[in-house]
This record gives sequence, C-alpha cells and structure tokens, in this order.
Amino acid sequence: MDDAIATVFAPLIGLPCWGVARGQGSILSFEFGAPRLFVREPFVSSSSSPKVRDLAARRVVRPVGAWNLFVFCCHWRVVASGEALADDDSPPAQIDAAARAMDGQSLTAFTLGAASRQAVFAFDLGARLTAWPCASNGEEQWSLYLPDERVLTYRADSCASLGAADDKLEQAVWQAVAWSVGIP
Repeated sequence: MDDAIATVFAPLIGLPCWGVARGQGSILSFEFGAPRLFVREPFVSSSSSPKVRDLAARRVVRPVGAWNLFVFCCHWRVVASGEALADDDSPPAQIDAAARAMDGQSLTAFTLGAASRQAVFAFDLGARLTAWPCASNGEEQWSLYLPDERVLTYRADSCASLGAADDKLEQAVWQAVAWSVGIP
C-alpha cells in the first residue's frame, strides 16, 4: 500500500490547489488539476426535514478538479510562514481565512508517517497542513479522489484503501501502511 500511496500522490506534486474551502464543520476540501463540471441530478428525498428535501430536489452543478482532497474526521492545523492560521477547533471565519491562504499554492511535498499517523501537505508559498487522528478511532482522516474514478482513503488506524470511488465503505479493502511515505 505504501508504494500505491506514493504513486497516487506523485502527479500532484507541483500542481496548484484551487477551490480550497471549508465544508461542514471543519472539513477542508482542495481541488487539483484541470477543472470539470460535477453535476448531481435532483432526486426525491424521504427525509423528514423540509430543508433536506428542498436541497435534494435541486440540481447541483459545480466545478471540481481532476483530483479532490477532503480532510475530515481528524485533527488538523494550517501553518504559514511559522504562524498557526487555524486548526480543526477554530471558528469558521478563521478556517475560511486559512483556506483562502492555501488557495492557489502548489503542493511541493506529501509525507505520511506510519508510526505517528500524521499526514503533512507542504505548499510552495509556505503553507503547511498537518492532519492527525482524533483519539484512537478508526475513522477516515482524508480521502483523495483520482481522475480515474478511484479514491485513496487513509484511516486513523494507519490503514489505507485504494478502490473505486463508488464502492460502499464496507466493500473497501484496507491495508496497513507499513512505513513512512514521502514525496518528493
């Protein structure tokens, strides 16, 4: 799995991220590579919430990158030029400001420490995103969606899965990350 992680991240090195944004709560999302339109067609929701039913009945169209990185269900911190900009407990406005600071920066390095379970994303203009597990849970820390419709997902227990993006979570094959991965 270690080699697969290095292979998946290698094409991202040197690419600028764009559309960096805070999602629900403290989720961070990054787009990389050529943009394309994502279209989610409307559907009928059986939710008891009128707001959810209304949102489901709408068509969603938005630009996404060839690669999409989502950081969620973990602790994270953004540092730029030695100054902490935000972490997963920061107020939404501070997280939004950190996302704006990373937007447009090119990924220069990615490291994943199997022992520490920390992922570090380093960028060319000085930003650095470090993600690590919440407690000792086995939840997903981040997922990288690839242009070929696969997804690489890393869990807090230092296991990773690389499979079809439309696979259900229970279908995923998880393998331990045995050593530290570093690119370049």
